Amino acid sequence: MHYRNDYITHPLSKHEPPPKAFYVPPSTSMQGASTYTQDYPGHGVCLREFYGQKEVRRLPIEKFDANPTYLSDYKKWALPPRIQHRPNNKYEKPSVSMEQSSTSQRDYRYQFAPPRESAQPSVKAMQSNEPLQSHTEHSTSFIPHEIKCRSVTEKEKYVMPEVPMALITTFQTDYTGAKSLPAETMRPVQTSMVSNCPLASSSEFRDNFVAWPTVSRKPNAALTYEKPKGNIDFQTTQRLNFSSPNINLKPTTAKQSFTYRPPDVPLDCATQYNNSFKKWNLESTSPRMRQKLQDGTTLGGKFEGQSTMKEHFVHHQNLKHVQSCKPTDKGFSSHSPLDDDTIYKVSYVPQSMKEVERYPTPDWLKQREIVQPH
Repeated sequence: MHYRNDYITHPLSKHEPPPKAFYVPPSTSMQGASTYTQDYPGHGVCLREFYGQKEVRRLPIEKFDANPTYLSDYKKWALPPRIQHRPNNKYEKPSVSMEQSSTSQRDYRYQFAPPRESAQPSVKAMQSNEPLQSHTEHSTSFIPHEIKCRSVTEKEKYVMPEVPMALITTFQTDYTGAKSLPAETMRPVQTSMVSNCPLASSSEFRDNFVAWPTVSRKPNAALTYEKPKGNIDFQTTQRLNFSSPNINLKPTTAKQSFTYRPPDVPLDCATQYNNSFKKWNLESTSPRMRQKLQDGTTLGGKFEGQSTMKEHFVHHQNLKHVQSCKPTDKGFSSHSPLDDDTIYKVSYVPQSMKEVERYPTPDWLKQREIVQPH
C-alpha cells in the first residue's frame, strides 16, 4: 500500500528508432569479368574411350517347368478329433443368497477400554513458595570509598598568527622545469594510403605468359598377343625329383552302393520314411465357427439385459455411510476484515526533499552554477 501512496509519476519521452535506410540499386551493371576468365586460354581435351568388354546378360528362352517332390508325394491323412482333457469350468448359479456382512462384522467384538495415562513428563516449570533472595555478592561485600574531585585542566586559548600565511610551496620555488626535450613517439602514422590513379589491370601472368604449343594426347593402342617361340616344357620339380614307391595302390571305394541313373529314367522317390511309416486312419478336425443370425445374435440365445450382479444383489436399507478420516483441503477462513496496518504506515513521517543533497548530476550542477566552461 505504501507504494501506491508514495509513488510519483514522471513524464516519459517515447523512444523513436532511427529511420531505416531504403535499398538503392546501383546505377551501373556488375562486371563479372575476372583475371581468370580473361587470361585463361582453355585447352581442348578429348574424352577417354572405354576399351573393356561389356557384360551382356542373357536370359533363358525356355520356360522352367518343375514339379517338387512335396506336391507329388504328399498325402493328407485322416486324423481323429482331439479330446479336451481340461476341466469344465462353467458358471453355476448359487442357491444361497449373498450376505452383506463381512467376517470382521460377524466375528469382531468391540470392548470398551478407558484411555491410558500418558508417561510423558509435564512441561510446567517448577515453582517455589519461598520468596526470591535479592542479596548478591556485590550488595553484601561492596565497600564504598571516598572519591576525590577530578582536577580540570584549562584549555589554551587560540592566538591568531601575526604573519600571514605564504601561498608559495616548495615545488613552486625549487622546480626549474624539464631540461630535456619531450620523448618522440615511435608509433607509425595511421593514415590510410589513398591514390587517385586508377587500378592497374596488368599482372605478372598477363605480362610474362608465353603460349606454348600443345599437342592433344592420343590413347595408347592395345597390344596384340604374340605367341611365344619354342615349345612349353610341362615338367615340374615334383615330377622330376619325386620317386614313387612300388606299391599297388588302389582307389578307395565307397561303402554305399552307388548306381548311376541316366537322365531319362524317372526319379525313385522311395525313402526309408515312406517305406516304414504306418498310415493311421485319423479324421481331420476344423475349428467350429458359431453361426450368426440375421439380427446379429448367435445360436446360444438373445441377451436379456440382466447381469449376474443385478439378479443376485440384494439392496439393504437404513445403512449408515462410513465417514472418511481424511482431513479436508479447505483453508482457514475468517469473516473479520483484514488488518492492513503495517510498521511503515504507522511510523512513517513524510518529509520534504528540497534541501536533501542528492548525487551531483549535470542538471543539478547547472542549477547550482558550479559547472565551469571549458
